[in-house]
Amino acid sequence: MAVAPEWIEAHCVIPDGFKQGRPFRLYDYQLAYFGAFYLVRGEAEWNPENPVLGPAFVYRRGLLVGPQKLGKGPHTAAHVCLEGSGPALFAGVAGSDDGYACADHGCRCGWEYPYEQGEPMGMPWPTPLIQITAFSQEQTDNIYDALRPMIEHGPLADLIPKTGEEFIRLPGGGRIDTVTSAANSRLGQRITFAPQDEVGIWTPRNKMVKVADTQYRGLAGMGGRASLTSNGWDSSENSVAQQQYGSKATDIYRQMMQPPRSLSYRNKAHRTKIHRIVYPPDVLRENGGHIDLDSIAGEADDLVVKDPQQAARFFGNIITSGAGHAVDPERWADLARPLRIVPPGERIGLGFDGSISHDATALVACTADGHLFVPQVDGKATIWTRPDNAPPDWRIPRIEVEQALEAVMDRYLVGRMFCDPPKWFTEIERWAERWNPEEVADAVVLVLDTNQPKRMASACDRYLIGLAEGGTTHGDHPLLTEHVLAMVKKRAYVKADDPTDGRTRYVFDKGDDGRKIDAGIASVLAVEAAMSMPEPAEVRESDFILI
Repeated sequence: MAVAPEWIEAHCVIPDGFKQGRPFRLYDYQLAYFGAFYLVRGEAEWNPENPVLGPAFVYRRGLLVGPQKLGKGPHTAAHVCLEGSGPALFAGVAGSDDGYACADHGCRCGWEYPYEQGEPMGMPWPTPLIQITAFSQEQTDNIYDALRPMIEHGPLADLIPKTGEEFIRLPGGGRIDTVTSAANSRLGQRITFAPQDEVGIWTPRNKMVKVADTQYRGLAGMGGRASLTSNGWDSSENSVAQQQYGSKATDIYRQMMQPPRSLSYRNKAHRTKIHRIVYPPDVLRENGGHIDLDSIAGEADDLVVKDPQQAARFFGNIITSGAGHAVDPERWADLARPLRIVPPGERIGLGFDGSISHDATALVACTADGHLFVPQVDGKATIWTRPDNAPPDWRIPRIEVEQALEAVMDRYLVGRMFCDPPKWFTEIERWAERWNPEEVADAVVLVLDTNQPKRMASACDRYLIGLAEGGTTHGDHPLLTEHVLAMVKKRAYVKADDPTDGRTRYVFDKGDDGRKIDAGIASVLAVEAAMSMPEPAEVRESDFILI
């Protein structure tokens, strides 16, 4: 129905910025999407007694995949306006009369549209029930924060006078709600429209696939439809975006511009070409749009350094194939400094990751300027692994570990030590009692639970940035290298109400090959300790023991 995009441009306004309140003009990609979403089947018939029965539209669902900053939030807000108070339902075919008043089919806006004979007409839902849905409250706010001013500063303000409540009341007794993974008590309700945002991160693991399926059933009961938006996704996670894009269903509309595979997003020259492909010409500021490609390039360049795959998804609209290994072997080799000697008395941070028997136990150190090394005590590295022919009852030698820690504490000025606590709670409490001063702010031995995704993701992010920018080097210990290169990135899921910058968070985990990573994790904790340890007080006056 051509009336759908025409209605949007006549009733919706730009929600913010210098052009706030001006008519919302659809970009070409938006016109293409709405044109397809409201495409009517040729054999569609209108039943005035029950217009919703026997869906008239070609597609029951739409998926729009586009890069960051494309304008998907305002796009979805305009779509909500249309489904909430505009001609979103098929109302038969126009006759020979020129013009059409919305009021003829129950709309309250008094707008007239000049239908041509034989053209599909539209009408509003009598009681629109809409659920704006996303993984987190912040993501629903991206749409809600565009929706409210789009209504308040334009012609829809007379139709929808109250937008400041927890939900928005619509004409006819309808409403617009928001739903997230953390507040899904309204799931299962019969609804007429479900805008689902950032479905590239809706996965079985975070239970958002179940949320999507529940909403689809609620829509089916009302003859309603869903509109999905996403960036490129990680194909190892089986997200809703991936499922809908790869589905064999012919009644799902899919709109996604992808660059040729011959272009590599890591190549800066290629990156520029990719941006020109995935950001349509009319959205660019040089052509009167809102996108500044130089700003996009700057953001992308920064992100490529620490997470090239996420950058490719966010700004290149590219589907990637799994997060992969955390540390690039070539980059790790470039940062090896085997000849560097860390002298006694140097200020360091320590990372400790302990186990009982099957995994390794590791104590890794990092200097204040970011050099990782494995201390040697009595000629042995402070990494303990299970011997190849160990008996079933073999255990990590805890006394030897404690003696090694004491020797390292005597040799260096340890400003901070982060310990992963499982299986070593008693020892860590004893270490804290021995080496922590009375001032809490100057505590040396601290717990950093690697199973806390928000905290650990921050440490992993710092670690990767240090490697990418060359601020972190290492002593090229073979066992440390083996463990570091075995680490893989795993998406970190934080609580939905946690504030984020919108970017995907990662922690490090074992890969499918099962190789040990304990020394690698200890190195992450060591870097975090060295970079966050308090400024040193006066250097203690004592002789450092050479061991």
